[in-house]
Amino acid sequence: MKAALQLHPSKVTRRYLEELVYPALLANGVKHYLLPKRHDGDVELEKGTDFLIVIGGDGTFLSGAKVAVQYGVPVVGVMTGRLGFLCNVSIEEFPDVVKRIAEGKVPVETRSILEGTVHSSGEEDETHLAVNDVVVYRTGSHRIREFVATDNDKLVARYRGDGIIISSSTGSTAYTLAAGGPLLHPQLDAIVLSPICAHSLFTKPLVLPPDNRVTIRGARGSYPLMVSFDGGHRVKLNSGDSISVVSYSQRLLVYKPHDEDFYEVLREKFQHGYLYGGEDAEKDQH
Repeated sequence: MKAALQLHPSKVTRRYLEELVYPALLANGVKHYLLPKRHDGDVELEKGTDFLIVIGGDGTFLSGAKVAVQYGVPVVGVMTGRLGFLCNVSIEEFPDVVKRIAEGKVPVETRSILEGTVHSSGEEDETHLAVNDVVVYRTGSHRIREFVATDNDKLVARYRGDGIIISSSTGSTAYTLAAGGPLLHPQLDAIVLSPICAHSLFTKPLVLPPDNRVTIRGARGSYPLMVSFDGGHRVKLNSGDSISVVSYSQRLLVYKPHDEDFYEVLREKFQHGYLYGGEDAEKDQH
């Protein structure tokens, strides 16, 4: 087998690789090579690559996943610090996980991600992928802006506020969660539209079908705006520009080495549904 390695730009040292990572790969007959540490998904995988290993945090996972999804290879995330939501394999578990992957004993789950296209009046369209979310937000002054959202060319709403988050189901536990959006199971195909600090008592997030096309533009006088893809690559929107977001045509393949379910992760990381913690909360499950 052959694996591509996506490393955190600063946390993964040569000693870390030589003592903890490379021996596990060698012991299981897995050839490897390194991807550039910084990119926006625009790198090529070598011919014959079977899977991609991310070593770092969830931000590093997002970069590696954008490459993996374009080649249809699964990805596994190894954490270097505290347990991440996407990088959920500890370095102590890594040798066993690699062994099981090489033996074909680790299940793979699929997830939908997003593709956003910036339509510019003065330049060519620019398209990027997003595993978590595409965010349109105000820039410059602190003056409130107005955003116009359409779904398949039908007006959804005119939002007054700081911006709009368009997220995948995977991204529902990221920025969208902080903005008051709903929690979606990662196996659910959907697009979530969440306003940021909407100047309204009655504006709520919307969950849309995965086959729809969401378009965001600024109302007159609301430009310039910015668009970010997974909090990384940014594009400026000038007057007349817009951003359209759809579900990407390919699905992200993610190795699932643990038996834990989505709800267990929510309880552990977000204390979801806990009235009180510790042993009493566990007892209430029975």
